[in-house]
Amino acid sequence: MASVLSTGWRQRVFRAMACTAMAATLLSTAARADEIVQIEELPVTAADLTALDNMRGLIDSALGYIGVPYRFGGSSPSAGFDCSGLVNYVYRKTFGLVLPRTARDLATTGSPVADVALLLPGDLVFFNTRGFLNSHVGIYLGDFKFIHAPRTGSTVRISDLRNAYFKARFNGARRIDTERSSR
Repeated sequence: MASVLSTGWRQRVFRAMACTAMAATLLSTAARADEIVQIEELPVTAADLTALDNMRGLIDSALGYIGVPYRFGGSSPSAGFDCSGLVNYVYRKTFGLVLPRTARDLATTGSPVADVALLLPGDLVFFNTRGFLNSHVGIYLGDFKFIHAPRTGSTVRISDLRNAYFKARFNGARRIDTERSSR
């Protein structure tokens, strides 16, 4: 059952990644909101394709941990994950990056994403779930979905940014520079 769910989500996420990347490129190339941009002339570089492929690997890896139990301080599939442990494990496994260990410290890593409409798969999304800013983190998948390890008694799962709980607690997002890989 889990592999069927993961496979279905992988297909949806990859379609969302392509659409999101195209939309972000369109937004960044349009000088004015009323400017018409022709999609068939959209430039796609080899670097864009490599970045998209790398994020597919990251998302595929993260989706493989759906159902792993939450454990405070956990940082591996065998021990369980907390939110930042999941992020760290997946980024290390995919890119060889060693990121800060806590959600609060992760919120100072990479570059800020100015608006939810500009989120790309692999971006980190932050929430105030414990009474202080950036107390929770997840990995954005596309289509308003993110994967995270929510709390004690639960498992790694996919949630929606539009859910009233997460929408009210959203603190922002960061994009990690995967080119600084230590591999």
